[in-house]
Amino acid sequence: MITMIMDGDDVLNKEELAFFLKGNTSLDPIESKKPAAWISDNNWKDIQKLDGLGEVWVGFIDNLIKFKNEWKDWYDLEAPE
Repeated sequence: MITMIMDGDDVLNKEELAFFLKGNTSLDPIESKKPAAWISDNNWKDIQKLDGLGEVWVGFIDNLIKFKNEWKDWYDLEAPE
C-alpha cells in the first residue's frame, strides 16, 4: 500500500525498490577487492550496486571502508535492525 501511495505521489525510487527486493542481479564482475573477509562476494557485489542507487547511498562504500570494524560489530549483532 505504501509503495503504491509513494508511486502515485511520484516519490518512489523504483530502481532502489527493485534492488532491495532482488539484490544485484547484474552479470557484471565485481569491480574492486572487498575491504573485509567477513563480507561475502555476493554482499560486496550488492554493496557496489547500492553505492550508485541514489544520493542517499553515495559514499556508502567509503563509509564501510573507513568504519569497517564498527560495521562488523553491527553485522554480527543477532538483531541489527
